[in-house]
Amino acid sequence: MRKSDRQNAIAVAAVVLCFMLTLGLVYLLGGEGFLLAFNQSDAEEKCYLLCAGAYENVVLARNAAELARSRGGAGYVIAGEEYEVVLAAYPDREDAESVMENGSAGTGAYIKEIAVGAISTEWAGKSLAAEAEKALGYYEEVFGCLAECADGVSAGVMTLTDVRTRLAVCRAGVEELRSAFSAASSGSGDARVTELKLALVTAVALIDNVTAADVYGSAGAVSSLRYQCVQLVLCRNALMSVLNA
Repeated sequence: MRKSDRQNAIAVAAVVLCFMLTLGLVYLLGGEGFLLAFNQSDAEEKCYLLCAGAYENVVLARNAAELARSRGGAGYVIAGEEYEVVLAAYPDREDAESVMENGSAGTGAYIKEIAVGAISTEWAGKSLAAEAEKALGYYEEVFGCLAECADGVSAGVMTLTDVRTRLAVCRAGVEELRSAFSAASSGSGDARVTELKLALVTAVALIDNVTAADVYGSAGAVSSLRYQCVQLVLCRNALMSVLNA
């Protein structure tokens, strides 16, 4: 198996496990099942997904996603009542609107809001709250890294070598957070501690899953960076639902 295939398998397994554990805990703790995982309020911190369109047919959605990826978009398909094709994730609505308004996202583009915080650490108690707060900082660190690299390569101000270096630094930072939180929470049987540990492991897997080899070219690298960024956002949303339940 090629290295890229192994990385894909690791990342997919981690993300699937993340969602399975999260949604199961949401059902047990909140009693609202899948609906609670995407429950949002105006008071929550949001991320904004720029979508190219929604399709009733999964084949059409996959075709649109493949076209988006060839042009540097995430090409991430969210399955719900319809199949939505996501191009990129933005921390500010204005940034997503700017891309949509310049027409580069297509005439059917729209913005989908996803809640990503704020996340309470009251469940951690006084002894662990500070470490849990630090560990939760993984999201801003990884999102910023992936977005910075995608925008940098797209604008021609970063090379793929620059991207690989930036990803390595980001990965080391997340591993440091993971190690510190694991040491601080050693012996804890709280399911929410386990979920936060899993979120950190998943974040590392997403970084590892970025395709930034020269053979794939700039568009492939940008697409991969944006794809992993969307996955990061959705996992954060699921983590938030569990920790705030």
